[in-house]
Amino acid sequence: MSETEKPKKLLILVVDRDNDIRRKAGIPTPIIGFEENMKAAEALMLSDPEEADANAMFGALKLYRELAEKYGDENIEVATLAGEESEGLEADMKIIRELRSVLKKFPAEGCVFVSDGVTDQFILPLVTSELPVISVKRFVVKHSESVEQTWLILGRYVRLLFTEPRYSKIFLGIPGLLLAIIGILYVINVASVPLILSAIGLFLFLRGFNVDQKVANALKGVVDLFHMPAYKQLRAFAVFVTFILIVTGFYVGYLTSLNAVYTRYPNPPDIVTHTWWWLDKAAFIVGVFISGSVDLISVAILVMVLSNAVYYIFARNPRFWGMVRAGVLTLWLWALLKRTGVILITGSSGTIEDPQVFLLVMVSILGIVTLTVTLLVTRMLSKMYSKYFKKKH
Repeated sequence: MSETEKPKKLLILVVDRDNDIRRKAGIPTPIIGFEENMKAAEALMLSDPEEADANAMFGALKLYRELAEKYGDENIEVATLAGEESEGLEADMKIIRELRSVLKKFPAEGCVFVSDGVTDQFILPLVTSELPVISVKRFVVKHSESVEQTWLILGRYVRLLFTEPRYSKIFLGIPGLLLAIIGILYVINVASVPLILSAIGLFLFLRGFNVDQKVANALKGVVDLFHMPAYKQLRAFAVFVTFILIVTGFYVGYLTSLNAVYTRYPNPPDIVTHTWWWLDKAAFIVGVFISGSVDLISVAILVMVLSNAVYYIFARNPRFWGMVRAGVLTLWLWALLKRTGVILITGSSGTIEDPQVFLLVMVSILGIVTLTVTLLVTRMLSKMYSKYFKKKH
């Protein structure tokens, strides 16, 4: 960093996101100044010699000395901030409050962020939202690469599971409760081992994929539905009705096509060994399926379209005119698919003289004309009622 590039005032910053310095050493934050940070780092190191935050604080003090000798101690300051034990939103808000408090006492123009390399991705965005970070220094405790030292480090982390309350609750408390319940159920012959294992597997699956949270949110949405305005309730109810009708439509189409095949061909061959036979009858099967399912599916779409139209009227949303066009389009597609299904079932010759083909062509032409007229009429009406339908930005 050259003389021209360095800021006038530079802050060396250490952030203890889980507030170990308060929990272990009983020292409140923010801690400002070399002497105060030295006392706090020593107290934290004495309370826990393996604490990584203490190493970061000593690293910041070393960096302070180096920069103070080069640029003058009036332009350099060192500070330590802390969050909360939960390490969540409250911790981040506390860090921002403490950083603003430090900047009021020492209005730095740049920051050197000192960390142990673990929480950089959480802390750096908070710091950069208040002042520029011109450098990041990581102080990581060095360990031997020997097998003996590796096991020693592993043992230290295992001890954390027994000594740190926030870890022991998860890794010891919950499994201990499950094992106790399993043991009691097994002793009193209420549950067998396979049943217990299945229950544990189901619990882990539901918790791992947050199924319980999703179910809770869904139930909350159902409860909130009763507090919505009537037109919003209508729209939500229409979604449920649409889903039921579409599923039922596909099921009816499947049953209709299955019954039609066995009625026309009482002993159909196996589909695996006689694939070409089934492919030859594919047009007939598809036609029956369309004829059997298109009515319910079309009604389902119309229910959704009409409910949205009512919603947009009360919401004064110009999308109402799109729903009008969607309703006309749905009716046209219903008639078109209905004619198509009949042609596939009867095996039409494909010429215009065929009554079914002629009807299909007429439906297509009339549908295009109707859609064009609908588009023109809705455009005129949307201009006439533009004061009522105001688009929300």
